[in-house]
Amino acid sequence: MRTLYLILLLLMTSLYASEPGNISLIVLKDGKPLANQTVEIFELSGASKAKIIVAKTDTDGYFFTKVKAGKYQVHLLAKDNKTAQAFVRKNVLVEAGKDSQLIVSLKKNNEIAFVDTEAPKDTNTSVAVEEKKVQQSVLLLTLHSSDEKKKIAGAAIYVKGLNTEAKTDKNGFVQLTLPVGEQTLSIIHQDFSAQTLKVTLVAKEEVSKYVELTPAAMELEEFVVLAPHIQGSVAAVIAEERNSEAVGNVLGSEQFGKSGDSSVASALKRVSGITIVGGKYVYVRGLGDRYSTVMLNDLHIPSPEPTKRVVPLDIFPTSVVQSITIQKSYTGDLPASFGGGTVLIKSKDIPKDDEGYVSLGLELIANSSTGKDVIINSSNSTPIPSSALLGGNNVGGFTVTKDVLNSRTLNHEQSTLSPGMKVELSAGKSFALSDDFSIGASGTVFYKNTSDNEQVQYDKYFYDINAEKVVHDNNTQTDSTTIETQMGGMLNVGMNYYDTNKIKYTFFTTQKTSDTTTLASVNYTGDTEDREKTYYEYVEKALSSHQITGENDLRFSDSTEGYFDNLKIDWAFENAQATRDEPGTVEYNYLNQTSGLNWDRKNWYYYFILDDKVNNYRADFSLPFEYNDNENYTKFGVFMYDKSRDFDSRRFKMLSNNFSDMNEDMDTIYSKYANSLDFSASYRNTDSYSATQDVSAFYIKQLFSVTHDFDVIASLRQEDSSQQLVDAAASYAPLETSDLFPSLGLTYRFDNDAMQVRFAYATTISRPDFREFSNSRYKDPVTENIVFGNPDLKATYINHLDLKYEWYLSSDEVFSFALFSKEFTNPIEKVIKLDDSQDNIFQETYQNADSATSYGIELDYRKRFGFIDESLDKLLFATNIALIESNIKLNTDPNNEYTSRLTTKDRAMQGQSPYVANFTLGYDDADTGNSALFLFNQIGERIVSLGTDKNEDIYEQPFAKLDFVTKWKISEKAKDDIFGYSLRFKVENLLDSEIKYTQGSNTTSLKKPGSTYSFKLDIKY
Repeated sequence: MRTLYLILLLLMTSLYASEPGNISLIVLKDGKPLANQTVEIFELSGASKAKIIVAKTDTDGYFFTKVKAGKYQVHLLAKDNKTAQAFVRKNVLVEAGKDSQLIVSLKKNNEIAFVDTEAPKDTNTSVAVEEKKVQQSVLLLTLHSSDEKKKIAGAAIYVKGLNTEAKTDKNGFVQLTLPVGEQTLSIIHQDFSAQTLKVTLVAKEEVSKYVELTPAAMELEEFVVLAPHIQGSVAAVIAEERNSEAVGNVLGSEQFGKSGDSSVASALKRVSGITIVGGKYVYVRGLGDRYSTVMLNDLHIPSPEPTKRVVPLDIFPTSVVQSITIQKSYTGDLPASFGGGTVLIKSKDIPKDDEGYVSLGLELIANSSTGKDVIINSSNSTPIPSSALLGGNNVGGFTVTKDVLNSRTLNHEQSTLSPGMKVELSAGKSFALSDDFSIGASGTVFYKNTSDNEQVQYDKYFYDINAEKVVHDNNTQTDSTTIETQMGGMLNVGMNYYDTNKIKYTFFTTQKTSDTTTLASVNYTGDTEDREKTYYEYVEKALSSHQITGENDLRFSDSTEGYFDNLKIDWAFENAQATRDEPGTVEYNYLNQTSGLNWDRKNWYYYFILDDKVNNYRADFSLPFEYNDNENYTKFGVFMYDKSRDFDSRRFKMLSNNFSDMNEDMDTIYSKYANSLDFSASYRNTDSYSATQDVSAFYIKQLFSVTHDFDVIASLRQEDSSQQLVDAAASYAPLETSDLFPSLGLTYRFDNDAMQVRFAYATTISRPDFREFSNSRYKDPVTENIVFGNPDLKATYINHLDLKYEWYLSSDEVFSFALFSKEFTNPIEKVIKLDDSQDNIFQETYQNADSATSYGIELDYRKRFGFIDESLDKLLFATNIALIESNIKLNTDPNNEYTSRLTTKDRAMQGQSPYVANFTLGYDDADTGNSALFLFNQIGERIVSLGTDKNEDIYEQPFAKLDFVTKWKISEKAKDDIFGYSLRFKVENLLDSEIKYTQGSNTTSLKKPGSTYSFKLDIKY
């Protein structure tokens, strides 16, 4: 996949001031002329722009025209075969009798050169470079051809980073005066392949170099690189999206920086059709997290969630991410577990040049709770004593009880919330060992600490069958204080050899801790005693990944046009682990009785630990070939994925056999009544489990470019999966699937490749999670509902149809419109009912519905206001809107104890919002990177919990989130400067919107998250 690259090298002059001026253009690909490229010349006059010339480059990649003196704009969309390589939109000042020349040089590895001068210049065979207080040296350069050894006249010489230009004379000679040290020269001639030369100059000494240039007709490697491509820029990710083989969206690091999104979760909500649930789980095109897959560098990553396989995306900081691709149409080189889409996270890479960088980010974070006095407990991270974890239900006795009583404090403490902070440090550098070998490394470390206090109101309603109306059961007011800490980093070490081969090791680790103290006042409308509840929780989630990836290009012929001329191999291996540790959560209650608040004589202790491990292997083999002058390939690959999970869940209770009123604080009760307290386990064999999943797949994928404008991409994937669950109670029959998954994609380009239409069809699968297909009963550690597995659960099969129109207005402007449809067979739904034996306790299970459909439209638009007036070109408007509908057909068996009790039989799929809308408006300078943007996000109402027994479904209402972000460079890192500085300021939730859940006309949950403020200083060396 190629990205856009622009190289603007020089404006040259002629000698005749009284004559019209000239505009000339040379377009090169790998140092060789690129013919038949469309060039458009616009005459600029005040605020108007008129197209005066449309022409093509000749066989030498050359274009020339005479124009009157004045200001012009040159447009060039450079393409190699069908693929757009670069878009040039450059203002050119033409002076009478002088020549303004543009040279666009493209290279296979998509690096770029950029040297810009404001006015045309005269060229000579000797150029002196003025550098204040910098010692100079003289370079004597002679060029001749490699075949006939003839001297080469008229070759253009450019020096990286300097406003220097020269041409060789008739003897192939040029003399340059340059600063001492290492300098990089690019040598370009129309008849020869371009070449890059590095020379080291010493003060007061002349250096002579004799260089051979290869005629352009000969197949030799060359390098034309003056500056690195800006990876992750808006133009780069739009080009990647444009040249991709599937329907999807791409986000880059430049967008993260301008939106101020610090995690992948917060960044993804800017994408059309994406909703983020709970601040961390991704829903693609309205489908639940079971229909989403997350991969890091095309490899699976484990999940630290005990009841989900999807990875929480709030643990991925954007500081380690180069780009995120959301692939929405399926192709066979992806895992077949594909529903709404696959999120492909690409980590930041090693710098391609040898300059290197060091950057430091310092961020201060505040919110509406900063400075507030709150209640916390400093012992939340204290684990339950190991003596209590030794075995099953055989826990108790004086020794264990004493260990637990003395392990921690349970009293409340007063504290004041301080501002949060984040520190990021990044560095990277490459080293050239020789012409054929280079090594490099890059790394990032980060630390973040935040605190917040939330006050939430919950109201519970139920339908009274006897009264035949909805009644209010209770009201709960909660006050929660959470202190979060996240730290981690990424390391890349790699080697490039022989230009097209490389190997890289990537290590990523992150650890996120959440320390929460919750106080709740529960007030019942009936005779039930009101209570004051305290809940202490400490959770640590960690993820680490070791990846080794490689790219190899095996050439069997000097030509690359034939089917077996070369073989490209991409391979990867990963060993990764995710853990979740909840070492000692405590819950206790005081009852509001006539004598006052008294302890209810029972405290709960919870212990959860999860270990999720993944080994992932893949190898992709590509045979590129040319057909009808278009690039094609046959690709086949193998994919192997092994996952194991161990989960241990324990519940304990501290009971008192003293029935007198105890109204003291908990630490006093533990001390005063220790002899009447007993610690025991409340453990079921199904509370813990071990599970494995083995997936193996083989696929073949064919790109066939019928013409320059029309591509066909077909693939077929064979994928086998076996899932096995074992708990202390039993070993369950494995869930096994073996299927073929076809896909077909068509792409048609028109209007000089500015527009294209895509069509895609595919069949995929969604498999149940480990505990969903077991026969076990367990308590969900998050919802506290009783969950029953379903051994009769089947995998879901999905048919996908996609149609998308794309119009690329410029390198960073785009309009697209997409239609999609999905048909589900045996979709898995979580169903719920009230436990008839226990008040206010719900039971859950998972069942296959008969079928479901989901369809919708997506619109993306990004446009600058320069079409109104050129002075408004830095004013940006961007939006994406998705409209989605779904419907599920449930099992109508009246004897089904779950579905027969559901209140709503005709409804949308759980979690699906009817619309998702994003808007961006503000100042955005593409040249400097400075921006000041308003960003708006809102999703439509969605079902969060199903209603039973005539109780209505619970919906999350739309949450309108308006942010303001400004990012400004206060100092450029120029040649003579050591450091560059930039500032970023962000305000989130300017509208002070609230999060509300409703059940019919009643509000069941209401929370005001308040606003968040952050101020960041970036320093780059």
